Parts: sequence; structure tokens; C-alpha cells
Amino acid sequence: MQVRFASHTGADVPAPPTALQHIHEQLLAQQQRWADQLARDPAAFAQLEPLVHQAFQQMADRLVASLLAHAAQQQALQQQAQKK
Repeated sequence: MQVRFASHTGADVPAPPTALQHIHEQLLAQQQRWADQLARDPAAFAQLEPLVHQAFQQMADRLVASLLAHAAQQQALQQQAQKK
């Protein structure tokens, strides 16, 4: 079974270690942008905080999708699905 993000034509969901690596890279880049924004305008914190929470939610969603896609490839899950 092939699992994709967003739609049948979306990007493939990567394996958990790859997903974590992508999340780590994204987080490093995003952290620098957040820090730069706060350095330029400390008052922007009120607008920035919900964006940080949203970014972490999206990263968590990507990891969960990766874990589910990985689990779906396991024979035990496929056998359980066939029983129902």
C-alpha cells in the first residue's frame, strides 16, 4: 500500500526516520526565522506564538502520518484489516 500526503497525487509519506530528519531540518530553519523576527520586533511575540504552535502541530501530523504508513506496511496490521 502506498500512502501519500493530501491526495492520491501528493508526496509519498516517508518512513519514520526520514520523516524525523525532515522535521528536524524544517525546525532548524524555522527556529532561525522565528529568532530573527523576534530580534527585529520583540513585540511580534504575540503573533508569533500561535504560529509556533501551528508549526509543531503540522510537524506532529507528519510524524503521525509516517508512523501510520509504516504500521500499514506491517503484516500484522494487514492481517487484522483482512479479518474485519
